[in-house]
Amino acid sequence: MTDQTSEPSSLDYSFPEGMHPKLKGLAWMIGHWEGHGQTQWPGQDDVQLVEQLDMSHNGEPYLHYLLQTFRMKDDGTAGEPVSMETGFWIPGEGNDVMMVVTNPEGVAQTWHGTITGLQSPAGGELATKIELTTDAVLSRGTHTAGQRLYGYIKGKMMFAYDRADTEIELQPHLTGELERR
Repeated sequence: MTDQTSEPSSLDYSFPEGMHPKLKGLAWMIGHWEGHGQTQWPGQDDVQLVEQLDMSHNGEPYLHYLLQTFRMKDDGTAGEPVSMETGFWIPGEGNDVMMVVTNPEGVAQTWHGTITGLQSPAGGELATKIELTTDAVLSRGTHTAGQRLYGYIKGKMMFAYDRADTEIELQPHLTGELERR
């Protein structure tokens, strides 16, 4: 895929009534998403996950974000909780975006990045990509940095979260492939 100068608004999704105009580049994220993913970290077993992500708006220029992950049972359904994080997505100027996230393990982070509209080289398929990097990490543990990538491809939300801590360099930690429900 190649970067295009077109607005992300050219993608096939609708803008909810009452949505703040600054949220135009994030509108595709609004709703309830479910799917599967994986978490991995050195010294821990890889875990197959059921993931639920909720993005909502109240007419103000931000989105509320909630991600919950559950250990996947043998039948593919959600089992015991694994992790949860919540926060806000706040659009900046142009295609800039900030994400503020916290979790019950005592980590609070600010992320900064950009929203990019993409189109396949043949000029057909449209998608959106959001790349984020940590700006600040407050942690009672060893977490120090991260990178996130979110994408809207063929009606699905895909994401990857890489993280680092005081003893481990940046590497894959959490992935997901979600569908709107």
